[in-house]
Amino acid sequence: MTADVAVVVVASPLPQLDREFEYRIPEHLKGQVGPGMRVRVPVRSARRTLDGFVLRVTDRPQFEGTLSELDALLSPAPVLTPAVARLARAVADRQAGTTADVLRLAIPTRRARVESEWLAARGDGAFPAARQPSRGAAAVDDRASVEAAVGPEAAGALTGEPGARVAVRAPVGVGPDAVPNALGMLADIAAAHVRAGRGAIMIVPDFRDVELGRRALLSRLDAPLVRRADAAAKPTDRYRDYLACLDGPVAIIGTRSAVYAPVARLGVVLVWDDADESYVEPLTPYPHTREVALERQRQEGCTLVLASHAPSLEAQRLVELGWLTSASAVRRPPRVVPSDAVVGDERLAQHARIPSIAWRTATDALRDGPVLVQVARAGYVPRLACGACREAARCRTCGGPLRLAARSSVPRCTVCGAAEPTWHCGACGGATLRAMSVGVGRTAEELGRAFPGVPVIVADGETRRVEVGDSPALVVATRGAEPAARGGYRAVLLLDGERLLAREALDAGADTLRWWSNAAALARDGATVLLVGADEGPGRALRDWRQADAARDELAARRALAFPPAVRVGALRGTRAEVKAALDVLDGVEQLRVDGPAPDLDANGEPVADDAVVATLRFAYAAGGEVARRLKAELVRGATARRAARGGRSAPRASTLRVHLDEPGRF
Repeated sequence: MTADVAVVVVASPLPQLDREFEYRIPEHLKGQVGPGMRVRVPVRSARRTLDGFVLRVTDRPQFEGTLSELDALLSPAPVLTPAVARLARAVADRQAGTTADVLRLAIPTRRARVESEWLAARGDGAFPAARQPSRGAAAVDDRASVEAAVGPEAAGALTGEPGARVAVRAPVGVGPDAVPNALGMLADIAAAHVRAGRGAIMIVPDFRDVELGRRALLSRLDAPLVRRADAAAKPTDRYRDYLACLDGPVAIIGTRSAVYAPVARLGVVLVWDDADESYVEPLTPYPHTREVALERQRQEGCTLVLASHAPSLEAQRLVELGWLTSASAVRRPPRVVPSDAVVGDERLAQHARIPSIAWRTATDALRDGPVLVQVARAGYVPRLACGACREAARCRTCGGPLRLAARSSVPRCTVCGAAEPTWHCGACGGATLRAMSVGVGRTAEELGRAFPGVPVIVADGETRRVEVGDSPALVVATRGAEPAARGGYRAVLLLDGERLLAREALDAGADTLRWWSNAAALARDGATVLLVGADEGPGRALRDWRQADAARDELAARRALAFPPAVRVGALRGTRAEVKAALDVLDGVEQLRVDGPAPDLDANGEPVADDAVVATLRFAYAAGGEVARRLKAELVRGATARRAARGGRSAPRASTLRVHLDEPGRF
């Protein structure tokens, strides 16, 4: 019997529509509609339509009444695979969100021309034969490289039959092609799986890692087997690479959206530096890339690798639970030398406001090649104060802090952008300004005076610099924006350590250790890594290259205080009545702690709205499913209550309740 019913998930963020709908396939589309295809369907008595994806077709509908017909088949391309559909459903359930919101993150915008070309290449609609990469010496080299890094037992788990779950301490150093050895190791693992006829997903934080990781993959696999998935790619290229994943096993590299790639016969998911803040999804339902990767491994049974120089607390927790095994590829850690932050007597060192040992270390290293200088802040002078009373300088329009973009520029507000050419202090009336902190631009300017004749290269969030050469140069970079140097840096100076550790954030210590570790790993073998100040705590862990021990100790402290990731956290936002109603539905959930409600404040400390409040939830991982289910039901109730109230004399107010589970920065 021909299937004449399509089961569809509609592309709507409305929580009440987050379920499966059945539609009758019209006669002229029978035999053409299949799973994964884009369709348009009627909703609410066919008065309007929505786009959606076909989950499956059947001849036995669950609904016993009369079904509405599909409105249109938008595309015959099966872009939603069953595996990705199951993953999206599970992620939505975990985050109290909707499947449609997850699919919006997972599937790129359609490009009709690219799709037509892909469909034409498929001929009669059958998938082409899976591309089988060549085997032999190259495959042996991939496995041998992994074995040399982590040993034969771990290498067998990482490159053999899927199913292993491993947290890997990555190797340090950089190759002559500017590819960090850490990314090279991950590329070896990915290539071994692809050569065995399995797909690989390699997820990295930003465009620098995408470029360097892609370079590593292309040196190991043929170009058609290497695909890219990140927001920086052109929409047509991104959609073309997405479709290519459906044709057979490939290695795809990209940023957080790559975790949803529909790679055929998935063998391994590799996540590089899973604690990086770029993995925090800013769009609802806010899933973290690591958690999506964990769920995908659970569903598909692939190998999962979390690799880093400084293990995340979340990975450490899973290691201690026995869910992840640990392996180390560190053979010779960098030589880290702590130093005090006292500026010495050398005239040129005083120009740069750096310690004498830092100036001498950089001077010696610059005879042979580039030197990396890591600083805390971007910009030129990111914060200003009154030169007389040292009160923070603030915008007279909105109250935001003022900054300088360059030496000769006019002070501007960091919030609204208003210029303040005639600023006067509101506390003492003074008209002079002084720097409260120094950014990468000012530091580069001062280092240029301290090292005359040496090129100074600035790398920050606005500079898309992936690599530098091996000639002498000072590379001044903000944390996380360090380009790789061919063969590695001849010295690395880690400045502003005390400033990084003094941030008012729960993760200040763990983040700072990770930033230091990633920069230190870019040094050439035997080069000096100089840590200026902050030689206790995280500084000691960096010196001894014992980041895993620091993560273990920090996690133990978090357990004692019931702080994440020892527990999960969430935030409820809305009016006081809405938040109270949401908290009421959580009554009876075991191991749940509620802090608040308290006024919901914006970045400037001002109330978001008169009646806006926020409540913070802390709950055990075992209770996460129940918390998400109850909160999702409350979101549906709030949305449908507004619709039901429309028969009244006044227009109902839309619900403002928002649920954000695993929100970063709640503590």
